[in-house]
Amino acid sequence: LEHLLRVREIALRNFSERNIRVGRPLATIEEVLVPIYLLHRYQVEAVGKLIGGQHFYYNLRGDGQPTPIAVSVQRQQQAIDALIATLDPAMLRLSDELVALIPPRPPNDPKSRETFSGTSGTVFDAKSPAASAVAITLAVLLEPSRAVRLANAGAPGLGAMTRALVDATWKKKPSDGMTGAIQRQTDRQVMYALIGLAFNPAVDGEVRAIALNAVDELAAWLSRQSTKSDILNAHYAFAQFEIGRLRADPSQLELVSPVAIPPGSPIGSFQTGTH
Repeated sequence: LEHLLRVREIALRNFSERNIRVGRPLATIEEVLVPIYLLHRYQVEAVGKLIGGQHFYYNLRGDGQPTPIAVSVQRQQQAIDALIATLDPAMLRLSDELVALIPPRPPNDPKSRETFSGTSGTVFDAKSPAASAVAITLAVLLEPSRAVRLANAGAPGLGAMTRALVDATWKKKPSDGMTGAIQRQTDRQVMYALIGLAFNPAVDGEVRAIALNAVDELAAWLSRQSTKSDILNAHYAFAQFEIGRLRADPSQLELVSPVAIPPGSPIGSFQTGTH
């Protein structure tokens, strides 16, 4: 994952109009950008399998193969740290030069499922790629069955992971400009993901309790925040409102629009020796 992130960084740094054929609408550079920007998506899934994971064989009686062995606590913690690092807004931000290169879509070539979804109309939404990348990471970190295994194992522990997640997002020093906008977007995605885990009736009760405790700790922290920044005050106030609203009526979670992630190529059935 760390190696592929370095490759991704170099590829994005060198990304330009040369990545599409001459005569093609310049807006279609977005279709080429998607697989480069999300280059690390499958390694995120692979690293996630270390968290609460086991090394195992499909044993037969008498075959003499080793019994399942839990991934070491140290290795699991490394995996958690590596995945949380993919939420860094500086890493998620596209350069201003690249964003300026992408014009609105031509009328006969609209956006598709192969492009990033956005909320800025015909103008390219510079935050939408980050939203997709963050959604991929959060789906792995807070996957319900993985959360159960992490909670049952005792260490590193689900509570420690949710605290590290909040510390790396909400409690991180605020950034300015587009980096700050992506950071606040990521904060909200983390908040909604934790609330969704806490109020998912299909999830293990202990996992839901730990997730709800993380939400309550976040709400208590938000209530103590006061800054000279209007946008940060609005950000914190909105989060408090959303936590209160969704805590009072969890059915409203169904109205929270999930982030649409461009599909990737199918690469097997994901049945590996560590999960």
